[in-house]
Amino acid sequence: MTDSHDAQHAQPLRHLVVLANPAPQGFDHAIVDAYREVVESHHQHVLVRDLYAVDFDPVLRAVERPTEPGWLPAPDVAAELDHVRTCDIIVFVYPIWFGLPPAMLKGYVDRVLGAGYSFRDVHDAKGHPLVEGKPLLSFSTSGTSLPWLNEQGQVLSLKEIFDVYLMRGLGLSQAEHVRIDSVVPDMKPAYAAEQLERVRAAAEKTCANLAAGHYREQAQAALRRRQDHAGSA
Repeated sequence: MTDSHDAQHAQPLRHLVVLANPAPQGFDHAIVDAYREVVESHHQHVLVRDLYAVDFDPVLRAVERPTEPGWLPAPDVAAELDHVRTCDIIVFVYPIWFGLPPAMLKGYVDRVLGAGYSFRDVHDAKGHPLVEGKPLLSFSTSGTSLPWLNEQGQVLSLKEIFDVYLMRGLGLSQAEHVRIDSVVPDMKPAYAAEQLERVRAAAEKTCANLAAGHYREQAQAALRRRQDHAGSA
């Protein structure tokens, strides 16, 4: 085993948490705090990118489209890409608004996760070099109840158009999702505590899977499936 290999594995595992909620005292911030607490207890690293706090610009300009000649990422996107490049897992935390994530988060996907990656790449599921094989974990909150959301078909729809689409199109190893419903200003403290325990349990599981290399194994299996599919096409 080489020294470089040892040095690589001596680095702490890195969680990139992307928060998209404009309310600084909102429950999503408590989710981030609970998640970070568990990750740090495992001696893994957490970087939180609060998109509203950093005033992230979600608007994709024409010159940023990867099909443009001489494409280069904008300076703010280049900085975000450095965080994506060095992380081992991407974690989204956001409220559901009108059935979808906030425009701020969609803009992050457009400008950062989609940087240099065209619709043809998505169609062919080539796998984005910066995120290919990495897992995605999402925590979403909603003021309405989960049964009501299911009646509207919202849960399945969001899973298909966001989680699964990103997983397949970008070549992620998996896309897990923890949904927390009935998040309202007057929710009972006991209910809030129960939901934060769910967050901590998901964080515990995630840290263990990262440390054991389970996500890496899933990524390798997914890559083999894409290669087999491309070979048979």
